[in-house]
Amino acid sequence: MFTLTLIDDDIPIHPADFGDHFRVRLKIEIQNKYVDRIVPNIGLCVAFYDFVEIREAHVYPGDGKKSCGEAYCKVEFRLIVFAPALDEWLVGTIANSTQAGLSVSLGFFADIEIPSVNLRTPYLYDAAYKSWVWRYCSPETGEMVNFFYRKDELIRLRVTQVLFPPATGPKDKRRDSTMKVVGAVDRDGLGCVSWWPESFHDDDANSASVCPAPIANEAAVGQVPISDAAVADEAVAKG
Repeated sequence: MFTLTLIDDDIPIHPADFGDHFRVRLKIEIQNKYVDRIVPNIGLCVAFYDFVEIREAHVYPGDGKKSCGEAYCKVEFRLIVFAPALDEWLVGTIANSTQAGLSVSLGFFADIEIPSVNLRTPYLYDAAYKSWVWRYCSPETGEMVNFFYRKDELIRLRVTQVLFPPATGPKDKRRDSTMKVVGAVDRDGLGCVSWWPESFHDDDANSASVCPAPIANEAAVGQVPISDAAVADEAVAKG
């Protein structure tokens, strides 16, 4: 999920800051430029880690308008970057549920989408409760149990895509770069955390063994009937 990324950049130091401790000022400038921002095709920068090499600095004459005689220092440094790998498992919170799918937040990163086609089947959208539902069939009784993807509930997902949408116009180019993570909950152990026994751990995520059936508790299971509108959508969801 988190990696160290090597960056090589020219970092400007304003003349008013020449009297500060050089390395401290460089670190501040790097943090202002990179932290909480997306580096295209790399990921979300979370924190400065360390300096690798600080090379020579060049001072350019300023015009008093766009430039003021800054010293540009060539610096090689490392950043802590949020860059999930494909098929990695993440745990976040369900932020929203629409007919397109689920939106998930990790707190520090909220651009995670689970399209409806990536939900556990069979599934449907309950329009009355504005929630997606996994319709689990008990192998012992044959009873259909409705597991709701409730808002603000913890959800475990696997990463299927990490996208860096390109700028499509001048306005987009002026904005910070964006990153979008696409996930799926189509395997045993994925979906709302409360559905699965506590004995299931992330270490078992890639195990070939079959995960036990979900826990049928009141907190996780919707005992209310599915709305008529949602039943009509079920055929669409099944394809």
